[in-house]
Amino acid sequence: MIDIYKKLPGTNCGKCGVSTCMAFAVKVKKAQARLEDCPFAKGETPGEPVSQQAATAFSNYEQVSDNLEKEAVKAEFRDIAEAVGGEYILHDGSESVKLRMLTRHYELRKDGLFMDGQYCSHAWTKIIICDYVRRQGRKPLTGEWIALGNFPHTASHVKAFQSNAEKKITGTFKKDFEGLKRRCANMGGIEIEGKIKADYTGRFDLLPNVPLYLLFWKADEEFDPDCKILFDSGAEDHIDIEYLAYLLEIFVKELTGEA
Repeated sequence: MIDIYKKLPGTNCGKCGVSTCMAFAVKVKKAQARLEDCPFAKGETPGEPVSQQAATAFSNYEQVSDNLEKEAVKAEFRDIAEAVGGEYILHDGSESVKLRMLTRHYELRKDGLFMDGQYCSHAWTKIIICDYVRRQGRKPLTGEWIALGNFPHTASHVKAFQSNAEKKITGTFKKDFEGLKRRCANMGGIEIEGKIKADYTGRFDLLPNVPLYLLFWKADEEFDPDCKILFDSGAEDHIDIEYLAYLLEIFVKELTGEA
């Protein structure tokens, strides 16, 4: 999806029939729209139809997800569970590792990734979880909160993702602060005392070792409502930053009721 977004102008002009480039990229990834519906989409190979490029990108995602899954299941599951904050399970001689991503629970078995007892075929879910498992990041979190765009070598489109996410949350809850708090609690958010003074600060574990911090300020006589999303600066040891951007997008959709 991020590769598709890179081909778009990022101007949110709406000429494709969708309000933002980010939302349009999601529709293309889900095969609900064609890349050529954007009159400004960039082609990677001269003369190659953009629809063919989108199909190739999707095929690449499937291949990457399968390769990462094969690599993840080869690891020692007991070691994996300890490193990634999962739960090691041994039942009737079969090993598995259970872990949560966002609001859903997954189980990595020797024959692949499962959700609710069914094989998980969603390419991006497999990519993110299996890469997270493969990395087995062991560096402790730093306690330093930074924006997505402050990670080293972060691409400009990732920074745009964060800005759009914060605007979406602010727009959804600008007149419903109590609704925001209820929705955060329903998604497993824990209200905490933050390093930065805000009307609400919540911690969400996107993955066991990948926390997200949501800060929200209500409107007052001087300022409009505002929102800021921050991450632990040590997250890069545990997750690819572009995958983190994708998780952020899914988090916002669930929080605002679009998922």
